[in-house]
Amino acid sequence: MQLFLPGVPQIYYVGLLAGENDMALLRQTGVGRDINRHRYSREQVEAALQKPVVQALLELIRARNRCKAFDGTFQLDAETDARRMAMHWTLGEHTATLRVDFDTLDCETAFSD
Repeated sequence: MQLFLPGVPQIYYVGLLAGENDMALLRQTGVGRDINRHRYSREQVEAALQKPVVQALLELIRARNRCKAFDGTFQLDAETDARRMAMHWTLGEHTATLRVDFDTLDCETAFSD
């Protein structure tokens, strides 16, 4: 199964598939980086792709690729602090916004296109 994600750099497949640390692989190899390098079978990938969180991540990646605002300017809002963050991208009439509340773990995304 091929997953092509144009324009999205550095997405680790374990993160994309909402995987967990592979402690067995770490014990087997003794290589620290193997903790997040689970070796998925085809069946495991297919099952992971059905998870709601993975579907949401894929849709977010698609939105990121479609939205022209990401080719424009970036602004971190002055209200950003240790408890909340707001980021905006703008290119002409195209906008993208991310707001996160770290206390409640609520987040909001908005894309103009």
